[in-house]
Formats: sequence, C-alpha cells, structure tokens
Amino acid sequence: MREVSLHRQLMFWLLIPVLSLWVMGGVIAYNIAVRFADLAHDRSLFDSTLTLADQVKTDGDRVILDLSERALKMIETDPYDKVYFKVSSRFQGFVAGTAFISAPAKPIYLNRPYYHDGTLDGRKIRIASLYVGVPGNSANWILVQVAETLQKRRVLANEILAGVILPQMLLTGLAAGLVWFGVTKGLSSLGRLQKEVLSRSHRDLSPLSEENVPMEVGSLTHAINNLLGRLGKAIDAQNRFVADAAHQLRTPLAGLKTQTDYALRQTDPEEIRHCLEQLKTSSERTIHLVNQLLSLARAEPGQERLGPISKIDLNSLASEVTGRWVPQALKKDIDLGFEASSEPAIISGSEFLLQEMLGNLVDNAIRYTQNSGKVTVRVFVRKGEAAIAVEDNGPSIPESESESIFERFHRILGSQEEGCGLGLSIVREVAHAHSGEVFLVETPEGKAFEVRFALQGQI
Repeated sequence: MREVSLHRQLMFWLLIPVLSLWVMGGVIAYNIAVRFADLAHDRSLFDSTLTLADQVKTDGDRVILDLSERALKMIETDPYDKVYFKVSSRFQGFVAGTAFISAPAKPIYLNRPYYHDGTLDGRKIRIASLYVGVPGNSANWILVQVAETLQKRRVLANEILAGVILPQMLLTGLAAGLVWFGVTKGLSSLGRLQKEVLSRSHRDLSPLSEENVPMEVGSLTHAINNLLGRLGKAIDAQNRFVADAAHQLRTPLAGLKTQTDYALRQTDPEEIRHCLEQLKTSSERTIHLVNQLLSLARAEPGQERLGPISKIDLNSLASEVTGRWVPQALKKDIDLGFEASSEPAIISGSEFLLQEMLGNLVDNAIRYTQNSGKVTVRVFVRKGEAAIAVEDNGPSIPESESESIFERFHRILGSQEEGCGLGLSIVREVAHAHSGEVFLVETPEGKAFEVRFALQGQI
C-alpha cells in the first residue's frame, strides 16, 4: 500500500497558492514596470519633439529646420538606443531627418502628443509625434517626430522588475519556511500520539491522554479512546465467554471420564451396558453444549459472520423449523402448533442463523413446558414489523429474571430440566445481528418470546 505523508500533502497545498501568488505578482509587476518605463520614455520623447519643434522656422510656405549639425548629433546620440527624427509639413512633405518614420494613423489635432509603435531598419521603435500650426496659414501644419529603439525601456523595466521580484522571492522563501515550521509544529501532536501508541503493550487498553492536544487531534484521540473502550469490553466479554465455556465443558468432560473409568472396572455386561447408556447421555449433552457454543460464536456481532444474506419469508421458515420439533413435542405429549401470518412477512437476513434462533426458542418452550402442555409458534405483521412469537403455557418466569435470562450460561434456580443456559443468549445475539429485538411478554395462555424485525416487503 502506498504511504501518504500528511506533512507533505499540507506543504504541497499550502505552498502551491503561495507560489501561484508569487508568479501572478511577478507577471503583474512586470507589466506595471513595462508600463511605467514606457510612460517615462514616452514623455522624454515628447520633450524631444517640443525641443525640435522650437527649432522649426517658416519662410512663407517653406518650412526650415534651423538646427546645427552638432545639435542634430546631440539629439540622435543615446548610449542605449538609436534615435531618429523627422520633420515634415502638409504641403512641402519631407523636410529633414529620417524619411521612413511613419505618421500616426489618427485624426490631426495641433499641439497634442501622439505615440505609436513602428519598425525601422528591421528594429522596433517607439514614435512620438507633434502637429504644430504654421503661422499665417491655417490650412498648413508641421509634423515633428522623434523615434527611438526600445533597448533602454527594457533595461529600465528589468531593473524595476528585479527590484520588485527579488524582495518578493525573499518573502516567498520566508513564507515557505514559516509554513514548514507551522505544519511541523501543528503535526507534532500526531507524532506524540504515535509514540504513545507504539510504546504501549498490546495488553494496555487504557485511554490515551487528551490533554494539551489541538481540537482536530483531540477528536481523533477521543475516537481512538472510544474504540479502545469498545475493544476492551469486547475482549473482556470474550475472556468471560472463554472462561465460562471452559467451566461449562469441564463438568461434562469430567463426568465422561468418571463414567468411563467406572465402566472399565465392570465385568457384568448389564452394568457395562448401563454405563454406556450414561456415557451416551453425557456425550449428547456435551455435543449439545458445544453446538450451542458454536451457534453463539456465529451469532456474535459482525456482518461478515452472518453468511449469505437474502430475503426470507418467516412463514415458510417458521413452518419448516416447527415441523422438525414435532417428534420432541410428541415425547412429552405437548400440543405443538403453528399459526402463519395472513400477509407476507419478509425480512432480510441469514436463513441458517434465523433457523438456529427459532430452534432454540422452540427447544426451550418444549423443554420447560410440562407434559400435555401447549406450545404455539406464530408469525405476524404489525406496524411495519415482522415478528415470530413462541408461546407456551409452562411455568412463568419471575419478573426479576426477565432480563438476566438472556445472559450466557444463566439458568433459573429450581428448574428441573437439563440445559446449558445459552439458548436465549443465542436468540438475542441473532436478533441483534438482524437489527431486531427479543421481548418476553405475558399472554392469556401463559408467556411468549417475541422476536421483531424490520419488514422488507416482497421477495
């Protein structure tokens, strides 16, 4: 099975947003840096157009750039970029500079800056344009343009970006360190919990300490303590069951050994036969006890023990099981009857375990009902429940014993019948395994054990 690190998962899901924000911040900072660099250099270009425009003179319709060669070189000199200029007029056309600088493709407004991109000599350039009027001739205008390549703009943008990104990178690294420290510190309680569990003996089921733990870990600790409590109760119950089973088996097995020893000392065939009959009776009781123990073990809580689950008609099941006990009822001249429900009584469960449950109820009824008594098995449907009831007119059960009779190996004092005290325990465990419940109720005929289940509808 692949191991998953909670620490690694938390670091991943916490750092991914931090890194994403850092990348997004870098993109935004870069765009802002480029924008401000363009804005600063655009203003510088426009200042150059104003300076150049001041040197433009007119002589009638003729436009003249009154600028010395030295001044022109100063304008075109830049340590990073290639600088171009152009002066033209509406009627005269090209006047001076570089003729291939494109004019802005916008409506003409005088004394207003225009900025646009272009290419010259295979390089991208940024162009600032200014239209100025010709004194005494409103129809004419002069276009002054200054252009430059983009090198220093990119240098400035990168410098601004580095000034923003590097601090952000340091802050992101600091945030990652703080996240790592916080996650490690937050998960330290899980490490302490792990050490406490690993250091324990498998016999130590005492609750884990819930002091000074975070709420989320506290809920886990509380759940583990609940599990340990239930596990402790289950182990205690199992230990009691094993001890009780050993005690119950010790007596019949000791009796078998005693009877065997006695039979071996006999020489009279009649005495030997009598001993063998007693051995048979003891063996049958022991086998019955072992079968009851196995039935009880199969009925222990746990869905996997139920075996195949299917929809079962209680009418058919009860009729079949009741028929098996007719010979036992005839031996005591007991009137064993069966009354089916007038409507389908369908439940979901294990047919084998349900037969075991009903068999124990009928066995108890026949065993503890006097000769010539009456036992009736009924199936009925009431208020969304399907139920089986085994009624008899035998001795009543004291109210003080109404709960304890379902305990394992419990037998009512003064009972003359042989039994192991597991029948009703099996009934209750099977009922609980099927989300049902068993009740002892008083009836006009005597008493009845009713087992009620949730009705499932049609098969």
